[in-house]
Amino acid sequence: MQTNEQLHTWIEVHSHDIYFRPFVSKSPDSKGNVFIVGINPATPISKDAFSSVEDYIQTLCNRERFIEQIKMIRLSQGKSPLSRTRVGLNQFVKDLEERSGEKIGIIETNMNAYPTKRAKDLLQVKDELIQHGSRVFRELLSLYQPKVIIVHSKQALGELLNLLEAEQMKPSETFKKKIALKDWISKGPITFTYDNGTVGTIFCSKHFMYHGHVGQSFQPLKEQVLAQFEA
Repeated sequence: MQTNEQLHTWIEVHSHDIYFRPFVSKSPDSKGNVFIVGINPATPISKDAFSSVEDYIQTLCNRERFIEQIKMIRLSQGKSPLSRTRVGLNQFVKDLEERSGEKIGIIETNMNAYPTKRAKDLLQVKDELIQHGSRVFRELLSLYQPKVIIVHSKQALGELLNLLEAEQMKPSETFKKKIALKDWISKGPITFTYDNGTVGTIFCSKHFMYHGHVGQSFQPLKEQVLAQFEA
């Protein structure tokens, strides 16, 4: 589990008016043994939206509270309460955590913790902020060492595999940009090894906007993830 001091370091860059979002979890003591990884958070949250950084930390560590905050922000912008992606992601997370019998604690995170409305907007962000956002993910991965990582973007998969290569964690696949996401999914799990010898497994997923409330086409992925935690 991360310390409060570490959270402050991840979240807040002084003189900048937007909080970084390192993760979202069900509770402060989430196991964090499953990561769901995208490119970067899609909803920038101003510091003015919270009474303090402590208030923001408590929100990140309480998924229900975080979702209510997102609803308020979207409604204030004239949007629907939740995007299709968030609807699908919420249900996917709920299904896995409930079906695992508390064996699984999910951390929702991203390769870069800096939030922008569109992933391509990261190209316009100052280098020092991008570097900080990437460092947050590296430290989060090192801290939790999740048994399973679910990646739902080809760009995020490329960044993750390149990071694992750089950190000498021996991913079983080398990223090839010409391979479509659906073909990465068809390839099956990708493994890698932490410094202590523990093996992690990566599953590629299609975009969560296609999950909806039922997620029938996501059932095989859920079964694969659950199988990783069978005694």
